[in-house]
Amino acid sequence: MGKLSLFITHHKIGSAAILFIFLLIAVGTWAPWLYPYDPYATNYSAKLQAPSLEHFFGTDYLGRDIYSRLLAGISQSVFPVFVILGIVIVISLLMGTLSGYFGNRLDMLLMSITDIFVALPNLLLTIVIVGFLGFGIENVYLAIILSWWAKYVRLIRGLVHDVKKEAYILSSRVSGSFGLVTIIRHVLPNIGPQVLTMLILDVSRVILTLSGLSFLGIGAQPPSPEWGAMLLDGKNYLQIAPWMGFFPGFVIFLTACAFQLCGEMLRRRFKLK
Repeated sequence: MGKLSLFITHHKIGSAAILFIFLLIAVGTWAPWLYPYDPYATNYSAKLQAPSLEHFFGTDYLGRDIYSRLLAGISQSVFPVFVILGIVIVISLLMGTLSGYFGNRLDMLLMSITDIFVALPNLLLTIVIVGFLGFGIENVYLAIILSWWAKYVRLIRGLVHDVKKEAYILSSRVSGSFGLVTIIRHVLPNIGPQVLTMLILDVSRVILTLSGLSFLGIGAQPPSPEWGAMLLDGKNYLQIAPWMGFFPGFVIFLTACAFQLCGEMLRRRFKLK
């Protein structure tokens, strides 16, 4: 408890961000039991009602409770990001470690492929891929994976390339440790902090990408409670029902800030550039 109290004292903002993330995940997990109303049910007699004790965040143009829809949207706006980055990191660890550790022709081939993907900004490449695959949230997920993996491959390859020159790697080889054994025992644990920090920082970026694409109409489609799609719904009612756009936008902002603060705290903790 003493270490926890000391950590909270020295990292008040970071601790608040971590608490917010844990609450967000818990609420998203238990959301079906927390809805005050069905997030998909329409009620035309209650449409465009301002925030009140009955509807905490008001209702939209179909009379749907915005608070309930925001809770339902956690599973579509935040949870898929963990799956997307999980797939990205598995692909990148496999390719990056093999490229950085064994090098030679494999390294040249993989780096030539990654250079093609890294040449374009992630968002632009994602939109281009979605244009080829077609609109829809599943295609957006795939497009983000295809446009983000190369950055991680280059990062991991560079880290592995630096780590394998260290004295303890040479010592492990002298003691008879080679190949995958060395990678698992010595290389991966030493590049873990940098990769984890990059992942946490990118959670907020992927959340903003998903929401932004849905706001453009090429991501989640109605009646999805995805936050970007809710923001798109609120765009047309800013004058008469500003709460429709304010609350989804504010939740996106808070969530992105929380993950960004956690990433920056990890960056300072591990003294990374």
